Amino acid sequence: MKIVGIIAEYNPFHKGHEFHIEKAKKITGADAAIIIMSGDYVQRGIPSIMPKHLRTQMALACGAEVVLELPVCYATGSAEYFATGAVSLLEALGCVDYLCFGSECGEIKILQQIADVLCKEPAHYKVLLQKHLKNGNAFPAARKLAFIEYLNQHKSLSCIPEQISAILDSPNNILAIEYLKALSWLNSSIEPVTITREGAGYHDQTLGGLFSSASALRQGLQDCELTKNANHIPAINHILRELPQNCHKIFKENYHKCFPVFADDFSLLLKAKLLIETKDTLTRYLDITPEIANRIITFRNDFLTFSQFCDLIKTKNVTYSRISRCLIHILLGISKCDVPDQAADSRCGYARLLGFRQESSWVLTSIKKNTGIPVISKLSQPAGIDIHMLEQNIFASDLYESVVTDKYHTPYKNEYQKQIIRLKS
Repeated sequence: MKIVGIIAEYNPFHKGHEFHIEKAKKITGADAAIIIMSGDYVQRGIPSIMPKHLRTQMALACGAEVVLELPVCYATGSAEYFATGAVSLLEALGCVDYLCFGSECGEIKILQQIADVLCKEPAHYKVLLQKHLKNGNAFPAARKLAFIEYLNQHKSLSCIPEQISAILDSPNNILAIEYLKALSWLNSSIEPVTITREGAGYHDQTLGGLFSSASALRQGLQDCELTKNANHIPAINHILRELPQNCHKIFKENYHKCFPVFADDFSLLLKAKLLIETKDTLTRYLDITPEIANRIITFRNDFLTFSQFCDLIKTKNVTYSRISRCLIHILLGISKCDVPDQAADSRCGYARLLGFRQESSWVLTSIKKNTGIPVISKLSQPAGIDIHMLEQNIFASDLYESVVTDKYHTPYKNEYQKQIIRLKS
């Protein structure tokens, strides 16, 4: 029996994700799909728009067999840490045959060639990267410029600089390259497979077409909040049209009970945390340089909302997403000590089960038989577990639940009270 792994955020789950699961199984011949999914916070440094258990339920209803949670220190990390943390978890399971991911490029050979160079980081490439960073470029731009310059001088790839530029400008390609780097670092036997992204672009804000992007759906949900009817209930039919049929009931039953959740819902919590920090204490947190810490303190009195503050302190060479990740790390207390100095050393100390299809319990049996890390189905503390990583995750989710229950006036349930999702056939 073959198993394909998929790394995802499902923020929120939509038709394109259902297509990905179906296509991944089809092209690999896999009998099951294991999803490594971000929990209540995602890689761009914001809370997920829906709680993780809802997104798990949707994924299971649309073809996934098992959903495991990516620890929050990796889920909110840079693309490199996000990818390596997730791939290391798939590798640790010991039973995954394939890793299938979407990409704008759609050609595994080209992506692998780029990943091989970036994985080895030749000395000349490092010099070029530092040059472009010193010239004031943000890291993504500096990496692209350095790579193209390196390519022009060494002629080591089969593709032309214009192709490289387009590839390194595309979000899914960038993540694909990070997945391939992680597989190399881990010397993994998992076979990578890519599917060409179809439908709307990653950043497309327009609903409609073959598959609307998650960005468009999040924007659509935010727009709904401004167009409530006389009963203060937004119209959502245009959103439902972009979701798989199997998700409609889950969506309608939980809408305005536990979602949507936005970054600005965390504004007061973040402001309170910033008020007790100094320039020195801020630099303890993941991703925060002395320069970013200085800007946070300088503009702290101008704080209005989470999103407004990101806009306020971003710069030409520090992107909005980087600032957002910094702020979420401050809020959740994620420090530089919580991840390895080098992304290549990223590892997950456990596999936390969020949900599974009961008819596919053989997948769980296979995981438990082959894995070298604890599998958590209940929040007990088995021997050998990374307690700090788990407790950090519990705190982050309890904080998320506090915001949700305050916003929608619903009963509070902490992580210990929540059950894993068991989907019956």
